[in-house]
Amino acid sequence: MSYWGTIVVARPQGLLVDQDGVSEFGHRHRWLRDLSDGWQLLETSGFDDPPDLRGACEAVAASTGHPVLAAFVSDDWCATMVTAVPGRAGPLTHLWPVSETCGAYRHQPREMPEPAGRRLEEVTAELTGWSESAGFQPDADRLRLVIGQDTDQVGGQVLAAVYEVVKALGFVRIGRTYPWSLPAFDWPFSGVMFTLGPACQARWNAQLRSAGVRHVPPVLPWENAALALETELWASMYRPDVEVAALARRAAFSMAAYYADSEEEIPALEAAGLSFLDPCALRLLTELESRLANGTVLQRSEEEIEARRHADALATEPR
Repeated sequence: MSYWGTIVVARPQGLLVDQDGVSEFGHRHRWLRDLSDGWQLLETSGFDDPPDLRGACEAVAASTGHPVLAAFVSDDWCATMVTAVPGRAGPLTHLWPVSETCGAYRHQPREMPEPAGRRLEEVTAELTGWSESAGFQPDADRLRLVIGQDTDQVGGQVLAAVYEVVKALGFVRIGRTYPWSLPAFDWPFSGVMFTLGPACQARWNAQLRSAGVRHVPPVLPWENAALALETELWASMYRPDVEVAALARRAAFSMAAYYADSEEEIPALEAAGLSFLDPCALRLLTELESRLANGTVLQRSEEEIEARRHADALATEPR
């Protein structure tokens, strides 16, 4: 099963998703877990991954005053890991194998150098020291065994192997995933947050314009609104007081404006009613209002239940 994203271990002041600096890892904060003694683990991603792991780790270490560890996983096949303490970040470490450079994936932003091979004992000593500085008791032998695996031993299960590193660092408790405040896999949220919808199209249009590609239209009014809404939806995933129905209507109008390629701002579209819509978008909005009326838009989808079941298989807590 393909997996792309960043795993972050930190000790935030509140929720890790709200911690200053964490957005440098990405804004799509998907799974959040408790570890122990105030530590949390976040799985997140961004539009143009991989992130600058060293810079992001330094930012979160500075804002929390505690050590930070992060690993960017590429297609569940290999990863890049960074440790940091306030004021200093370590070098990039390629996993797996640790001793070689990667010829398959990009592990840094395009303008930055890729991680070089490192000695196993050097990496083990770095991780052991990081764990001790965080107040934990690492299992150095277990760390050496996990870090020292080769690609065949990991066998395309890099996400699970990163979790094994976390446990060997002394985090014996891996909590189950926090509940979401939004039914993110359900329409209309899924159309803005997970699919190739308006926010993705707005980013692609911006990249094409900056590259000087001809025949790309000027910035359409729905683009900035769609980007802002997508960011707000992801930021709302762990806020218990979020107004789900209001966000659902905004997401539906964002999708409708995208489908209609309208020249009007989304608030103006809402004020104008439904006259601008094509039949497909009108049908979607009509369906949303029906679902809001009977409450089914607030229910978790089977897709979310299955994704959470798969994520919670990595927890150490009983079901």
